[in-house]
Amino acid sequence: MKNAAHQLITGASILAAAAGAMSISSTPSAAESYMAGDFHNHTPCSDGRSSVETLVKKSIETYGLEWLGAADHGGSSPRDCRVDDPEGNGSAGGSAGKFWDEAPATVVKGDVATSSGHRSMWRWQSAEEIIYPELVRLAREMQQPMLYAGVETNVPGHEHVSMAAIGNQRPQNYKGDTGDAKGVAEFEYRFDRSDTDFSKGAEAGHNWTDKVPNATGTGSGTINHNQKAVPSVRWLQDKYPLDSYYVPAHTERAGVFNPNGNNGFNVEHFRDFNNAGPTVAVGFETQPGHQASNNRGEYRAGFCGTGCDSVGVTTFGGTGIYGAKIGGVWDAMLGEGRNWYFYASSDWHNRGAFSIYETSTTADFYPGEYQKLFVPRPAQGETLRPQVVVNGVRSGNSFSTMGDLITGELTYKAEVVGYAAAGTAKMGQTLVVPRGRTVRLTLEVNLPTENNHSPYSFNNPSLAQIGIQEPLNKPTLRHVDFIRGNVTGPIAAGSANYTNGTNPSASVLATFNQGNWQVSGNKRTMVVNIPSVQTSQYIRVRGSNLPPGTPAETDARGNPLNDWDPENSAQGPFVPCLDAACPPHMEVRNGQKLSSYDVAAWADLWFYTNPIFIRVAGQPELLVESNNAMATRLAGTNRR
Repeated sequence: MKNAAHQLITGASILAAAAGAMSISSTPSAAESYMAGDFHNHTPCSDGRSSVETLVKKSIETYGLEWLGAADHGGSSPRDCRVDDPEGNGSAGGSAGKFWDEAPATVVKGDVATSSGHRSMWRWQSAEEIIYPELVRLAREMQQPMLYAGVETNVPGHEHVSMAAIGNQRPQNYKGDTGDAKGVAEFEYRFDRSDTDFSKGAEAGHNWTDKVPNATGTGSGTINHNQKAVPSVRWLQDKYPLDSYYVPAHTERAGVFNPNGNNGFNVEHFRDFNNAGPTVAVGFETQPGHQASNNRGEYRAGFCGTGCDSVGVTTFGGTGIYGAKIGGVWDAMLGEGRNWYFYASSDWHNRGAFSIYETSTTADFYPGEYQKLFVPRPAQGETLRPQVVVNGVRSGNSFSTMGDLITGELTYKAEVVGYAAAGTAKMGQTLVVPRGRTVRLTLEVNLPTENNHSPYSFNNPSLAQIGIQEPLNKPTLRHVDFIRGNVTGPIAAGSANYTNGTNPSASVLATFNQGNWQVSGNKRTMVVNIPSVQTSQYIRVRGSNLPPGTPAETDARGNPLNDWDPENSAQGPFVPCLDAACPPHMEVRNGQKLSSYDVAAWADLWFYTNPIFIRVAGQPELLVESNNAMATRLAGTNRR
């Protein structure tokens, strides 16, 4: 549900699909295989309601994930995340959870902190001594090695970041030495702005010295960015350059950067992070969780106080404007040739008005239920271990999808026509092209053969507006865009353009739909030729179940319109929910049920791939190439 007045604007007109497509005379190669997972979610160890065990088992056994990073907020909490706390009320009775200091009490370490009248445990302790051991236990029980501990850290000067330092985490060795989560614990202790413990972790045998306190007052946002946030990325780059990631979360939600507070990210902060951690800070979570919220992603005006506008007020097809707008922040970063990639997550906390054991929701989806982040499946013979996830995140060879719109069998590649010596490039890689040659892009996606996890089988109300009858639990891919932008090189810190978050060269290169892609069973193949390449560039892809011109959803070119913010959209336009099976928890205006909450999310689905880069031979190496080469050199030193 979106307001046409806030539609997204492309950098240039769409080229006709026929101009970029070519006929295919041979059978395409077999698709690559990817593993679905999630790295941003919560348990009662912060403000979630499902225990570590419930989180893991639901995500893997019910919703089909193959890897999971548990990532509670930094700071402290009084609640024991080994126990479900479905109503979020601690030990108030019935099936509710438990506080750390209730009998039998758990030893809580560090400086004393309290909440709700109970002793709170610092996240560094719970990550190291509670969550990680629980993950190892579950890895053993489920024979599932792809579990690890991370943190959604509260960033000094900003809002949140999803991070992990795999370090010595070895849950796949559940029959022997399983390692530890000391890397995550030390990072949280040193750098999380909500962690005000100065005990050095001594009671746990640590000696974490030189912790920098948070700045407060006028200018604190800028000071904390420079003195704590950027140094935290450098710390990861120094200590865990190949086995950590630092991904700003729901990047638009808290508005633009506040130099006097702790909210928001601007493009210059992403550049600072990538400069400080070129193999660690490699992208952003611009497709947030909380997708079943009535203000999708919890994006809304005033989210963090007066004047905070969630940078565009709402999401666009469930994606923040930094990633959804063609020619916006993501394209600006890619236009520098940066290894800066797109990620999605569940941000699971609870079901809102429903129990965590029900399927309807007015808040969150479980990991894997709605959004999936796909990273490459390891090569045959390679050990399944959490490092595989970090490698996939860092490589940029990943994609994200909503509502199982496509499966994890996907191929996206670029090659030089008639010049095999150039090889091929896939997502996150760079194809070096002799000037004037033609580049061929091939995308192969596979459509699922089974229903998705939507509990609703009535027809999609957004599509019903245009006469398409399709159940919410069986969506169809209808629209795919190839988006291209020029790469002009990195912008120097301190220069006038360092704060510029636009790339006017970005535009839709080609569009595909049922009329011009190749069909082979459940496979859809799309091929685009870029003739006579003269400039360095990148090409990324997005796709949707909604065709162009779907009222209140997409504009005439297929761009997502802004999602409905009920606090600021009293006049609509709205999508009615007219089916007799439309559930009773829908928003009602003037006696009419509207497509809202989880129904609106299941109705509006997208996938996004990460880019392939193209460099003309003889032009300077792209930053993504330099940073990938750095990772290769570091891997060769065997420093970990």
